[in-house]
This record gives sequence, C-alpha cells and structure tokens, in this order.
Amino acid sequence: MLKQNIIFIAFFILLILPAPAIPDALVDAETVWLMVDATPDARPHELLDVLVKLLVNRGKVPAAQIHHIEGNRATSEEIRALLREIGNNRGEKQTLIFLYHGSVTKPRGMNTMHLLTRGDDMGIADYALNQWFQEAWGNSVFVIIDGYTNDTNLNAYYANRETLGTAALNAIQSAEIKSTIGENSLLQQIINALTIDATDVNNNRQLSIIEIYENLRSDANFSEAILAPTGDVEVALLKLGPAIQITTFPEGAQIILNDVDVGKTPQLITDNLIQGTSTVTVKKPGYMIPPAKIAELRLALGESVHLGWALEPIAVFGTVSPGSEESVEGARVWIHGKNYEYVVAEDGTYRFDEWKSPDLLTPGETYTLSVKHGDLNYGSANFTFDGYTSIEQPLSLTKRTWFEMAQIAFEQGSPQGAITAFQNGIELNTDFPPLSPALTVLLLSSFAQAAENADVQDVNYLVVTAKLAEQHGQPELAKKYWEEVKAKAQKGTAAATEARERLWALNKGRYLINIALLGALGLLIISGAWTFYRYRKSKHGN
Repeated sequence: MLKQNIIFIAFFILLILPAPAIPDALVDAETVWLMVDATPDARPHELLDVLVKLLVNRGKVPAAQIHHIEGNRATSEEIRALLREIGNNRGEKQTLIFLYHGSVTKPRGMNTMHLLTRGDDMGIADYALNQWFQEAWGNSVFVIIDGYTNDTNLNAYYANRETLGTAALNAIQSAEIKSTIGENSLLQQIINALTIDATDVNNNRQLSIIEIYENLRSDANFSEAILAPTGDVEVALLKLGPAIQITTFPEGAQIILNDVDVGKTPQLITDNLIQGTSTVTVKKPGYMIPPAKIAELRLALGESVHLGWALEPIAVFGTVSPGSEESVEGARVWIHGKNYEYVVAEDGTYRFDEWKSPDLLTPGETYTLSVKHGDLNYGSANFTFDGYTSIEQPLSLTKRTWFEMAQIAFEQGSPQGAITAFQNGIELNTDFPPLSPALTVLLLSSFAQAAENADVQDVNYLVVTAKLAEQHGQPELAKKYWEEVKAKAQKGTAAATEARERLWALNKGRYLINIALLGALGLLIISGAWTFYRYRKSKHGN
C-alpha cells in the first residue's frame, strides 16, 4: 500500500504540471477509451481519474478520446447511448477499449456473465454488450472487466465462453476479498504498468492483454481470483513512448548515447531520444570496445529498437622463458592482489581473459605479474591496465636463493611463507644477505620468541637469531645470543670462532676503554713510584 501511495502522489505531482507540445508521431490517435465505474465508492473514482491523466500525459491519448462514466450515471442506458455517440464519431482505424469496474454475476441456470449497473438488478448480459459493440463500433473492441461478485462459485466464470469484443481480460474476485484488499487492485496494476513499464516484459513498448494477465497472476491479491484472457490476447491495449533497449553480455557495460553517458547495461532508454539517427557505444573494463551501433527512431508510440553486444574479453597474456630450466610446464602465473592464477602448459604460454567481480582490474592501475616454478625459480614483471586493450607481457624465470624467496614472499603478503623460506635457507647456509627492515623484524620476533620459549640446542638457530638482532640494530640482544652460541658450540668449530669474533667486535669499545683505564692506572702507579723514588733519594742526599 505504501508503494502504491508513493506512486500515486508522485504521478499526481507530475500530472498537474503543464504538458509540453507533443509531436504528431507521439499522439495515440487510434485508441478510444470508455471507462465505466459502477460502484459508489470514492477510491476507484480517484484511481480512474489518475488513469485518465496518465493516458493523456504518458500514453499520449487525446483527452477527447477518453470517456468516463461513474456513480449514478453508470446505467445500462447511459452506457449504450455513449457507445452509440462515440461510435458515430469513430475513425476508420480506431480501436475501442472498454474498461468496466464494478459488480458482476452469473444468474443461476444461465451461461452468461452480467455486468451490474446502477438501478438495474440484471445489468448487462455479456452477449448483449457484444451486440452493442457490434452496432456502434464493429470490430476492434478490447474489453477489461475488473469485477467483484457475491457468487460463491467463482469457477463458474471459467464456463463462460463468450468472448467480449475482439479480446478481453476478465478479472473476477469475490466481494469478500474486495472488502479486504479494496476495489482497486486491477486499476492499480494498470496504473503501475503505465507508471513504471513493469508489465511490458518483452520491451516492445506495447502492453498486451496477455502481459497484463501474466502480471496479475504473480500478484498475491489475485491468488484466488478468476483470470480469464479470451480472444486475441496478444493485441496491444496501450502503446508506450519510444525506447532503445540496450543489452550486453556480460552486463554492466557503460552506455554512451550520442556522446552522453547514460548509465550501464541492461537499460531501457526512454528519455532525451532524438528523431532520426542515434549512435550508441558501450564499454566495460576487461573487454574490447565493440564497434558503435546506430538506432533509427521515428519517435512514434510503440516504437522499440533493441541493440545488443556480446563483449569480447581482453587478455593479459604472454610466454614464460625457462631460464636455467628445460621446461616451464606446471609453472604458476598470478596477478598480485587478485584472484587470478594460471598453470602454464607445455607450450610455455599463459593467458588471463575471464574477469570476474570483485577482482576486476582498475583502468590506469599498474599491476605485478609473477611466475614461480618449483621452489626457487621465480620471475615478475609490471603492466599498466588500460581496461580495453589486450596486453602481452613476457615473463622469465630466474634461479633465486631461499633468502630472496623469503623477501619475495614477504612482499607478496605471506609472512608465514617468508619465515618458511628463510628457515629452508639457513639449513644450507647461516650467512644471509641484508633483508628489508620489516622482514628482519618479523624473522627476529619469530626466532627470538622460539628461543625464549625453549632451551634451543641448535647452535645454527642461535647464530641466525644473533645475526638478525645485529641487522635490526640491537647489539645488546645480539651479544646475548652470541654468548649462548659461545657457551653451546664445540670449541674449534666455525660457530664458536664466529661467536668469539662477533663478541670481540661488539665489545671492542668496552675492551679498549678497559685497556685505556688499565694503561692510565699503570701510568699512575709508575708515576707514583717515580715520585716516591725521587723523594727518598732527595732525603738521603740531604
């Protein structure tokens, strides 16, 4: 109900604005409406008024072609008289749309439906209404019955095989349901169809009886109603304004209509269209920009142009050179920061051409490609993604050390991979090159924590921890671990020798100070002794 009220208010504001001049092609001169509201209630009267204004402003039906009877005027005589009147003035190609809102019944023992009008208990039988249509109008009469009944057997309305007019949609609900949901369901559906194009499921800009029927079937308010389309149900009840339907596969491409960005696919464009030739292009990052297409529009009611493209994905591709390896088959190629990975085949090529959310590449950004084969063969290269052009980027594998692989893993956001690679490296050699400060902190933290939590007997582990502390600029912590190496390493081993040398280097300043102090103390002692000697000698001389 809230949605309906919003639509009603929005379009009430729209409809009271002055209407611009309408080109001849956008005037529905072929449709005449006769609306009958045979109920005393105000709500349907209001909705029919809204429908009239929508038909004029959006359906482009001239007001002179819309006739409306309601309240006490909705009698059988008035309906027949008005049919004759508008029939006498009909155009050769005009179609009559007869819309009835009110009570209906099927008298016992009769296979006819009666429309109950004001002041007439029997109302108008369906066959009689058809006779009136024939007398006044001939062919091309489309009928919409929005009916409510006190009859308990709604299924009896399926047995009525009389086709009203050329085609009809009978929507019959019980009066009990009417009192619950109100008398406006079908009228509201028609208004919604005019308002938001929801009923035009095939986007041909024409609302047919069968489309309205299918829309009603999905409405919970009509779950227990009788919906009976009859006759030529594909016929258009209403023609909407011209439109260009633009689709792409995949969806989400930007649309440029006559050099103006108008949104993304899929989209039905109905605003700011021009008569004649319009140029449409589409583009989507990760796909080639396809050739533009032309839309020819007469700007006529019911006109629809459909343009579609199957987008061709761009590719980031290349060949992997083996370096020292004989084959690169099985090597992994990936794009940093994105969930794209390719396993290289025997021919050494790789290719990325399936772009998926949320891992779409951003035009203008620079990305890193990496390739890895085995544990130590690695290569990388950068490329700038422009979004719409394929990129060929060769890659070359190079043999790396475990320590280099540790640094690479760390830079790629894998701290555990960096620790594992570093540990593999120190099993072969405890001499490692300078690492980045951030990686050094990570490794020192990991190794020092393990050393603090357990009595580490692996001398190489302690050697590496001491060297990491030195690289991180923590000499006191380094001396602590070198002391442990000195205590636990066998004498004469390389580790013991290195510990002694590093402790000497780290303590060299303190050693020199001690030597200087000892030297000063020695000089002081010698000076004191010499002074004492001179003093004694001078006493003996006297």
